[in-house]
Amino acid sequence: MYRLISILTLFHLFLLTFLISCNSSDSPPADQRPAPPVTVSTSEIRDLSDAFTVSSEVIAYKRSYVASRISGLIEEVNFEEGQSVRTGDVMAVIDTRQQQTELRRARAALIEATDIYKRTAVLFESDAISRAELLTARRNLEQAESDVERLELTISFGSVKAPINGVVTSRLVEIGNNVGVNERMFTVTDMSLLVVRPGVSELNLTGLREGQEVGVNLDVYPDQPFRGVIRRIFPGMDPISRLFTVEVELVREQGQPVVRPGFLARVRFAADDRRESVSVPSEAVYERNGETFLYVLNDEIDQVSRIPVKVGIQRDGYAEIIEGLEPGVTVAATNLDAISDGSAVRVVGTFRRHGFRN
Repeated sequence: MYRLISILTLFHLFLLTFLISCNSSDSPPADQRPAPPVTVSTSEIRDLSDAFTVSSEVIAYKRSYVASRISGLIEEVNFEEGQSVRTGDVMAVIDTRQQQTELRRARAALIEATDIYKRTAVLFESDAISRAELLTARRNLEQAESDVERLELTISFGSVKAPINGVVTSRLVEIGNNVGVNERMFTVTDMSLLVVRPGVSELNLTGLREGQEVGVNLDVYPDQPFRGVIRRIFPGMDPISRLFTVEVELVREQGQPVVRPGFLARVRFAADDRRESVSVPSEAVYERNGETFLYVLNDEIDQVSRIPVKVGIQRDGYAEIIEGLEPGVTVAATNLDAISDGSAVRVVGTFRRHGFRN
């Protein structure tokens, strides 16, 4: 029995020795192990703003509807669509011959009322008439003066003048037309200041401010970017759409194509403006023991170095690096659990992000 136990013990020792020798012969030294594969990415300046786009038409900030102030027959029309006008230019003339006839009669009545008042004043000074008669003569004189002023003003309304500098964008009358009081005749548009007034949700309004620059694209010029500036934010909400109007001034620059009112504009707002952010793919950021760092690749020896960084926002698959990294640095973006500071790596490709903003 003792001999059998000795034989089994020797057999187990032999088997254990054999297994240890096999394992030691199959496992290569640490410095001979294959380098873990990684894909890499380059830190770049990206626009990580919280952006949204709203469409609206281009309109002129100043637009005047020119209407008739008297009724009558159109005798002259001096401007048509596309022509420029300046403040005070006579755009049309309405027939005022009847008012001119009434004016001559009113002026004759004024002369008579003036003479009567003068004679009445002399008589009153000599106590020949009562004060009531003097007041009646004065009232008749004032009435005659007001009749003359009213008719002179009415005749001046016969010349329809441009209220602002601009371009005629609509002409609604022709010679021989009969117009009534307050009938629209022209539209004059000041093309020097063009704006877009899209509606913005209250959820996106908090990050916007007056003077903030925005991007503008016009459907008519798909390859031509334009620059806009938030001119003002309307204080009240539209009760129907429940949106706030944000007025964006279209900044005109030399060499840009002509922009006309009515063009459809797409305004790109940045509620959280982070246009110049140093960023890497979010997968490249590694956290351990409360520390956030990146693995930077040394291209000459295919080795990584661990550097601590401060991370800002993460948006659209990218992380903003606030401190610790410059643009143009190559970092490991995958298989980070298999590497450490000073590890040799094998680059197998470039990390690509699909389905997010460029």
